[in-house]
Amino acid sequence: MNTTGIRQLDELIDPVKREWVLEVYGDQDPVLRVLHYTMAYRSRSERVYLLFNMEFGGLDTLYLVRLCRFLDCRLENIVVSRAFRLSDTVEALESLTSISNSLVLVLYPYSYVSRDPLRYSEATWITGLISRIAHRNQVFLFNTTTRFGVKSPEGGSFHHHAVKVIIKLSWKRRLVTAELVKHPVKQWGFKTIPYTILEHPAKCGVSRTILDWVMVKNGFRDHGGEALNKLSRSQGVFSEVKTLP
Repeated sequence: MNTTGIRQLDELIDPVKREWVLEVYGDQDPVLRVLHYTMAYRSRSERVYLLFNMEFGGLDTLYLVRLCRFLDCRLENIVVSRAFRLSDTVEALESLTSISNSLVLVLYPYSYVSRDPLRYSEATWITGLISRIAHRNQVFLFNTTTRFGVKSPEGGSFHHHAVKVIIKLSWKRRLVTAELVKHPVKQWGFKTIPYTILEHPAKCGVSRTILDWVMVKNGFRDHGGEALNKLSRSQGVFSEVKTLP
């Protein structure tokens, strides 16, 4: 299953069941890039609900439009909501418990949880709603590293139990490292993703043959069969044509 449309990430995530809660967390920039990429890619075939838990920013409309040009996304399939406080987050998640057969993306689900460790049980409330939504939808969380001094995602132990697949993203020297932290049926692993793939995606479903490339290189594309005959005489006949990505 192509979950994000990013090959390296999908290889880490697979195999996956639709009812599993998925999560990426870590450095903000690659997390937001993957969020936009997933939203654009999946909107081609299904309804996508996106909940932002931040007061401003996060949604880069210019980047989303650029992704849509390459991925042929359907903006009419994307529904966006923004929460400004904890009660907004809870209300939005409760409203999503009534939908089905959709993709639900949640950015920073625990953003408004109290910083007081004694009140961190508020996170359990949010995790419970996320689990309810996942009964009839696929839920994908985009999270931060916990504020309590360890390298785990925000949310606490109940959250870690509820999420089935966890991937940590880090960014260094134009490379994004994706580390598989948790998976029900796979061991630890990692992939590296060139940042240019996220910045400048290749158009989905487009491939070119060696013959196409040589014809363009030699200026023969617009001359039909005559060009092919000329190419055969000058370059030899290809017995097998390979497809290039």
